[in-house]
Amino acid sequence: MKHKIGRINKLVAGFTLIELLLALAITGIVISLAGSGLYALMNANQRSQNDTNDRLELERAVAFITDEIKMSQSVMKTIPSPFTGATGIEGFNPASGSSAVKPILVLNPALNSRLNYPIVYYLADPPNASVWLGPRVIYRWGPTLLQTGNYSDGDGKDISKISLTAPIEYFNEVVIDGISDRVAAQASTDCEADYSAAVPSIASRLGFYACIAPDRKSVKLWIYKQPNSSTKSTMINALVVTRSN
Repeated sequence: MKHKIGRINKLVAGFTLIELLLALAITGIVISLAGSGLYALMNANQRSQNDTNDRLELERAVAFITDEIKMSQSVMKTIPSPFTGATGIEGFNPASGSSAVKPILVLNPALNSRLNYPIVYYLADPPNASVWLGPRVIYRWGPTLLQTGNYSDGDGKDISKISLTAPIEYFNEVVIDGISDRVAAQASTDCEADYSAAVPSIASRLGFYACIAPDRKSVKLWIYKQPNSSTKSTMINALVVTRSN
């Protein structure tokens, strides 16, 4: 009976120190590998989410811009320089604190719009300590658009319902930020014959540019979003035609 109890004790004896250390080492390796895989997966998901957000922001910006082009009479294919002052774009006043201002789209309003000045979409560096991401942002200078699709006088009133002599205020607002300041491959390609006016010229194209038809009625747009050099560039383009006279 004593011999049988001795054999049972040997069978239920605990692990040796070497066995425990080996098990701990293996467990540590497995946890480390699992953690690395999880971290990589989380980073990949975050990058995918960022790409999706960038794409959605670009689509919203282009939808807004193309809708306003359709409302316009024509697009200016030769932008005066300097942009402001007596020889520049009439009435144009860039956002306070912005710098490196470069108008890209200057829209001549429809004849029945009652607007006295053009509407300007321009690239600029965001002001210091701004909430907007660089390197560049796209600004719009123009009257506020109402949900009805009509313009506002600046006080929320539809300009079609106010006095013909009532003033209409123009504002600067950011359409989209995080615009690339790097030259894209497409930027080095000249505009095709049907869209021969390049704004700006090839030598100075960055994250937002256009090719405009000679009749100033059709526009091809390109926008590149890239908040910094370590992120992937996201691009969107569009072809749009003005519909107003």
